[in-house]
Amino acid sequence: MIVSREIFFFMVIVISSILVAGCTLSSPAPGVPAGNMTVSTTPVAPLFVIPLITTLAPVPLSEDCNRTSPPGNGESFILINPISHHYIGDTITFDGVTSLPAGETISLVIIEAIYHSCPKSQIAIDDSVRHCHNGLRDTVVVRSGKCGINTWSWEVNTSQHDFVKDQGYFISASGEGDRSVENTSLFFTSGIPKSNITLNLPENDPHENAIRFSGQVNTGNGPDETLLLTISSDSGKQVSYTIPISHGETGYYWNYSLNKSKIIPYNFYSVNITSNNDPGIGIFRTFLYNNEPQFYPYDPYSP
Repeated sequence: MIVSREIFFFMVIVISSILVAGCTLSSPAPGVPAGNMTVSTTPVAPLFVIPLITTLAPVPLSEDCNRTSPPGNGESFILINPISHHYIGDTITFDGVTSLPAGETISLVIIEAIYHSCPKSQIAIDDSVRHCHNGLRDTVVVRSGKCGINTWSWEVNTSQHDFVKDQGYFISASGEGDRSVENTSLFFTSGIPKSNITLNLPENDPHENAIRFSGQVNTGNGPDETLLLTISSDSGKQVSYTIPISHGETGYYWNYSLNKSKIIPYNFYSVNITSNNDPGIGIFRTFLYNNEPQFYPYDPYSP
């Protein structure tokens, strides 16, 4: 019996230990029984909360704005508008567009297109287009434009700054804060002085029995100018015509063909052409029957 008691007490201790260990285990999840039961492991789909986003209706762009930058690559740029032919004495307005912000400064330089050596004693200044003076320099402020494409302009008087006739010049524009944003263009100035009309040597037109007269016009009146052409011969005959002017690659010009029957017979004839807007601008020349000038060398320019 003694042995049986020991066995009994040993069994009680083992059972108590098992019960105590069971109480210290983690409680199973609610609704899931403890033990070795097989529980479904199918994952529960996560719940996503979609944020509320307020989308503003886009502001419609104008046709001009619905485009990329002029260079086409979206980078910063400065563009110089095409520069027409000009004469010494003209005031040239250089202008263009840029992506630089309004208020930004653009540096501008005009310099001779032909390189030549300079005296060692030459003092460089910033008010001359001559190569030896490092060019004419100035700055302008960018003005606000449409669609983020702003504008700039610069006026230069070619009667100053050492401009010369029949010369090419480079104009360069660059960002004051970002020198990598730049552009360059070439333009020319003609040798015809301002407020001037020229008369080329007359030419015969054998097919029409006529004389062709022509020249250039630089009166400052642009396309609104008209000219009064008067031709008289030593026979006493005289004709007058009001003629328009035209515009070409070299600027404004005029031409007219006169049938010789209007002034024959003649040994010589005189041509007088003046501006209708400013009669003080004109030229008078006399030619022989073969269209040779009365005096050599012939000067086609008015005084």
